[in-house]
Amino acid sequence: MPGSHGVATGTARIVRGPDDFARVRPGDILICPFTDPAWTPLLRIAAGVVTETGGVLSHAAIVARERGIPAVLGIQDVTNTLHDGATITIDGTTGTIT
Repeated sequence: MPGSHGVATGTARIVRGPDDFARVRPGDILICPFTDPAWTPLLRIAAGVVTETGGVLSHAAIVARERGIPAVLGIQDVTNTLHDGATITIDGTTGTIT
């Protein structure tokens, strides 16, 4: 599901919880189960975000729109499907990942 318009290409960084936060670098595409306010600092440096849950009114979508980065939401099992460190492109307008 599209959550915030735009296209970004970067390194997929799978983050399952706060213990993984330090692994995220500027320009990474954040891949996570969900976000909440504690995750906001990651969305300041990420080039885009992909979540397993959420919709257009989710925390990830709202913050992504505020930051002007693309978001693709509601991709079941994405943290197990994508490979950490892979180069991916997300399209927040169409809701796709390549």
